[in-house]
Amino acid sequence: MRVDMHLPTSVFCVFSAALLQDMVPVTETLPAKIVFLTGVALYAMLAKPLWVALTVTVWAGGLTDALGGLPLLCTSGFLLVVFGAVRLLQRVFLEATLVQGMLLTACVAVCQWVWTRLFVSTGAPVFVWQTAMVLGYAALGGLVAGFFGFALCGWADRMAGIVKPAKEGHGILWAETNR
Repeated sequence: MRVDMHLPTSVFCVFSAALLQDMVPVTETLPAKIVFLTGVALYAMLAKPLWVALTVTVWAGGLTDALGGLPLLCTSGFLLVVFGAVRLLQRVFLEATLVQGMLLTACVAVCQWVWTRLFVSTGAPVFVWQTAMVLGYAALGGLVAGFFGFALCGWADRMAGIVKPAKEGHGILWAETNR
Protein backbone atom coordinates (compact mmCIF):
# COMPACT_ATOMS: atom_id res chain seq x y z
CA MET A 1 0.00 0.00 0.00
CA ARG A 2 1.38 3.38 -1.00
CA VAL A 3 1.18 6.16 1.56
CA ASP A 4 0.16 9.50 0.14
CA MET A 5 2.84 11.99 1.14
CA HIS A 6 1.19 15.15 -0.23
CA LEU A 7 -0.33 16.21 3.08
CA PRO A 8 2.72 15.59 5.35
CA THR A 9 5.07 17.44 3.02
CA SER A 10 2.58 20.29 2.73
CA VAL A 11 2.25 20.53 6.51
CA PHE A 12 6.04 20.69 6.83
CA CYS A 13 6.27 23.42 4.19
CA VAL A 14 3.40 25.48 5.64
CA PHE A 15 4.84 25.50 9.15
CA SER A 16 8.36 26.23 7.88
CA ALA A 17 7.04 29.18 5.90
CA ALA A 18 4.97 30.38 8.87
CA LEU A 19 8.04 30.30 11.07
CA LEU A 20 10.07 32.26 8.54
CA GLN A 21 7.25 34.73 7.87
CA ASP A 22 6.93 35.40 11.60
CA MET A 23 10.68 35.86 12.03
CA VAL A 24 11.09 38.48 9.25
CA PRO A 25 9.65 41.74 10.59
CA VAL A 26 8.26 44.75 8.76
CA THR A 27 10.79 47.57 9.14
CA GLU A 28 11.45 51.02 7.72
CA THR A 29 13.77 49.53 5.09
CA LEU A 30 11.31 46.74 4.22
CA PRO A 31 7.80 48.17 4.61
CA ALA A 32 6.00 45.17 3.05
CA LYS A 33 5.75 41.77 4.70
CA ILE A 34 7.41 38.94 2.80
CA VAL A 35 4.59 36.48 2.18
CA PHE A 36 6.30 33.10 2.48
CA LEU A 37 2.99 31.37 3.24
CA THR A 38 1.52 32.68 0.00
CA GLY A 39 4.44 31.19 -1.92
CA VAL A 40 3.82 27.78 -0.36
CA ALA A 41 0.08 28.08 -1.05
CA LEU A 42 0.75 28.94 -4.70
CA TYR A 43 3.00 25.90 -5.06
CA ALA A 44 0.24 23.74 -3.62
CA MET A 45 -2.28 25.28 -6.01
CA LEU A 46 -0.10 24.32 -8.96
CA ALA A 47 1.34 20.96 -7.92
CA LYS A 48 -0.94 19.27 -5.40
CA PRO A 49 -4.28 17.46 -5.75
CA LEU A 50 -7.41 19.55 -5.29
CA TRP A 51 -8.22 18.76 -1.65
CA VAL A 52 -4.63 19.08 -0.46
CA ALA A 53 -4.28 22.37 -2.32
CA LEU A 54 -7.48 23.73 -0.76
CA THR A 55 -6.34 22.66 2.70
CA VAL A 56 -2.96 24.31 2.28
CA THR A 57 -4.58 27.45 0.91
CA VAL A 58 -6.95 27.83 3.86
CA TRP A 59 -4.23 27.08 6.42
CA ALA A 60 -1.77 29.48 4.80
CA GLY A 61 -4.39 32.22 4.80
CA GLY A 62 -5.41 31.57 8.39
CA LEU A 63 -1.81 31.55 9.60
CA THR A 64 -1.07 34.76 7.69
CA ASP A 65 -4.05 36.42 9.37
CA ALA A 66 -3.06 35.12 12.81
CA LEU A 67 0.61 36.11 12.48
CA GLY A 68 -0.16 39.53 11.02
CA GLY A 69 -3.00 40.47 13.34
CA LEU A 70 -5.44 40.74 10.44
CA PRO A 71 -9.18 40.11 10.66
CA LEU A 72 -10.34 36.54 10.25
CA LEU A 73 -10.71 35.36 6.62
CA CYS A 74 -8.91 38.37 5.14
CA THR A 75 -6.07 36.42 3.57
CA SER A 76 -7.95 33.11 3.32
CA GLY A 77 -10.63 34.78 1.21
CA PHE A 78 -8.01 36.36 -1.01
CA LEU A 79 -6.13 33.08 -1.46
CA LEU A 80 -9.35 31.24 -2.34
CA VAL A 81 -10.01 33.79 -5.09
CA VAL A 82 -6.42 33.35 -6.27
CA PHE A 83 -6.92 29.56 -6.11
CA GLY A 84 -9.67 29.76 -8.70
CA ALA A 85 -7.63 32.03 -10.96
CA VAL A 86 -4.51 29.88 -10.70
CA ARG A 87 -6.39 26.68 -11.44
CA LEU A 88 -7.85 28.31 -14.57
CA LEU A 89 -4.49 29.71 -15.68
CA GLN A 90 -2.80 26.40 -15.01
CA ARG A 91 -4.65 24.92 -17.96
CA VAL A 92 -3.22 27.64 -20.20
CA PHE A 93 0.40 28.26 -19.22
CA LEU A 94 1.24 27.93 -15.52
CA GLU A 95 3.53 25.18 -14.23
CA ALA A 96 5.15 24.62 -10.86
CA THR A 97 8.64 25.73 -11.94
CA LEU A 98 10.90 27.97 -9.89
CA VAL A 99 10.90 30.93 -12.29
CA GLN A 100 7.15 30.88 -12.92
CA GLY A 101 6.59 30.47 -9.19
CA MET A 102 8.71 33.51 -8.38
CA LEU A 103 6.92 35.68 -10.94
CA LEU A 104 3.49 34.44 -9.89
CA THR A 105 4.23 35.03 -6.21
CA ALA A 106 5.50 38.54 -6.95
CA CYS A 107 2.26 39.41 -8.76
CA VAL A 108 0.10 37.82 -6.08
CA ALA A 109 2.08 39.58 -3.30
CA VAL A 110 1.27 42.97 -4.83
CA CYS A 111 -2.40 42.05 -5.19
CA GLN A 112 -2.42 40.68 -1.64
CA TRP A 113 -1.01 43.93 -0.27
CA VAL A 114 -3.72 45.91 -2.09
CA TRP A 115 -6.43 43.47 -0.92
CA THR A 116 -5.26 43.71 2.68
CA ARG A 117 -5.10 47.49 2.47
CA LEU A 118 -8.68 47.63 1.16
CA PHE A 119 -9.89 45.03 3.67
CA VAL A 120 -8.34 46.89 6.61
CA SER A 121 -9.01 50.44 5.44
CA THR A 122 -6.92 52.82 7.51
CA GLY A 123 -8.23 56.01 5.96
CA ALA A 124 -4.76 56.93 4.68
CA PRO A 125 -4.48 58.27 1.13
CA VAL A 126 -3.92 55.58 -1.47
CA PHE A 127 -2.43 57.47 -4.41
CA VAL A 128 0.84 58.66 -2.90
CA TRP A 129 4.49 57.93 -3.59
CA GLN A 130 4.73 55.83 -0.41
CA THR A 131 2.13 53.39 -1.78
CA ALA A 132 4.04 52.91 -5.05
CA MET A 133 7.24 52.30 -3.09
CA VAL A 134 5.57 49.70 -0.85
CA LEU A 135 4.11 47.95 -3.90
CA GLY A 136 7.62 47.70 -5.33
CA TYR A 137 8.87 46.22 -2.08
CA ALA A 138 5.93 43.81 -2.07
CA ALA A 139 6.91 42.63 -5.55
CA LEU A 140 10.54 42.12 -4.48
CA GLY A 141 9.38 40.33 -1.34
CA GLY A 142 7.14 38.19 -3.52
CA LEU A 143 10.13 37.16 -5.64
CA VAL A 144 12.00 36.11 -2.50
CA ALA A 145 8.94 34.32 -1.10
CA GLY A 146 8.32 32.58 -4.41
CA PHE A 147 11.91 31.37 -4.57
CA PHE A 148 11.76 30.09 -1.00
CA GLY A 149 8.29 28.55 -1.31
CA PHE A 150 8.80 26.78 -4.61
CA ALA A 151 12.34 25.64 -3.75
CA LEU A 152 11.31 24.30 -0.33
CA CYS A 153 8.15 22.58 -1.58
CA GLY A 154 9.93 21.13 -4.60
CA TRP A 155 12.71 19.82 -2.37
CA ALA A 156 10.20 18.30 0.07
CA ASP A 157 8.30 16.65 -2.79
CA ARG A 158 11.51 15.18 -4.21
CA MET A 159 12.61 13.90 -0.80
CA ALA A 160 9.20 12.30 -0.21
CA GLY A 161 9.21 10.66 -3.63
CA ILE A 162 6.25 12.59 -4.98
CA VAL A 163 8.28 13.95 -7.90
CA LYS A 164 10.37 11.21 -9.45
CA PRO A 165 13.15 11.73 -11.97
CA ALA A 166 12.56 10.08 -15.31
CA LYS A 167 15.09 8.46 -17.59
CA GLU A 168 17.84 10.57 -19.03
CA GLY A 169 17.30 11.41 -22.64
CA HIS A 170 19.94 13.05 -24.84
CA GLY A 171 21.99 14.09 -21.83
CA ILE A 172 19.11 15.90 -20.11
CA LEU A 173 17.42 14.62 -16.96
CA TRP A 174 13.68 15.30 -17.15
CA ALA A 175 11.37 15.10 -14.16
CA GLU A 176 7.83 13.77 -14.19
CA THR A 177 5.29 14.49 -11.52
CA ASN A 178 3.29 11.66 -10.10
CA ARG A 179 -0.17 13.26 -10.34
